[in-house]
Amino acid sequence: MKALLARDGAAALAEVPVPGIGDGELLLSLDVCGLCGTDVMKLDTKAENAVLGHELVGRVAKAGPGAPFREGERIVVSHHVPCRDCHYCRKGQESMCRQFKATNIEPGGFADFVRVPALHAKYAAFRVHDDLDPVAASQTEPLACVLRNVKRLGAGKGDVVGIVGLGAIGQMTGQLLTLFGATPVGLDLDAERAKAFSRWGKATTNGEEFADAGRRASDGRGFDAVVYSAGTPALVGKSVSWVRDGGIVNVFASFHPDSVMPLDLNQIYFRELTVISSYSPSLADLKEAFALIASRQFDPLALSPMTFPLSAFDDAVRAVKSRKTLKSVLVPG
Repeated sequence: MKALLARDGAAALAEVPVPGIGDGELLLSLDVCGLCGTDVMKLDTKAENAVLGHELVGRVAKAGPGAPFREGERIVVSHHVPCRDCHYCRKGQESMCRQFKATNIEPGGFADFVRVPALHAKYAAFRVHDDLDPVAASQTEPLACVLRNVKRLGAGKGDVVGIVGLGAIGQMTGQLLTLFGATPVGLDLDAERAKAFSRWGKATTNGEEFADAGRRASDGRGFDAVVYSAGTPALVGKSVSWVRDGGIVNVFASFHPDSVMPLDLNQIYFRELTVISSYSPSLADLKEAFALIASRQFDPLALSPMTFPLSAFDDAVRAVKSRKTLKSVLVPG
């Protein structure tokens, strides 16, 4: 079978054996796999032993003894799964669980066939009915990431939330905040992305206009939270002045190559500000995110994804990096 494998900052199709499966495991035939910003980051940073592709939907080609799905069923599955019983899991911090990254789909989502380990099949997979677009279903895991983050913000009706970086995750955050009754305000240097965000709330390409829009929307108090799905460390430090007293600065992205910033700790202290992050979803978040997509309450297709065959992976990456599309998805071929 063909699979995209990463090496030295590049990905290439290779002929590899079809993975074998054991008890409780599944072998999926690829329908679609979304390209995540993390995949691009792994290539750009030449991450060692990088597994590419995790926004995966496929049909069960083979089911091991005791597996929870049957051959022919279409499912969406997440690439990480916690143990559900350790200190981190009991604290609701499943993405910090030592099991969380110990297993993965094999050899990654960008392959003709993908092995799904038993824990993933049991706890992090959901049946996709034929009336649900597989591309929409493939966005379950990224939406679950956004969902967990919005919950950590406590954002709801009456809150004004700024979003810096209006790529796929920023756009999904805006749509979800609207669903929760909050008022999103967006900032991106790309005018087209700011225009696309206008479906969810006001957006601008100018930082001062962004801060001013937050003050106006909140009756002068400033943003209840500012979410960074992109940006620079210096801008994160500056955003302290954009949030209201008691507000939240939210780091919702990794920063490469520079991740260090100066931070005015006196503002944090005297104004009772909170700096939080959110990395990956819990199993409950995955389930809720899938339900939001399956019920059509949340529409991932609003991202207008572009589809590419596996053989055109480099084109899919270029389309995202050149801002030609908010989301690339890969299909067999």
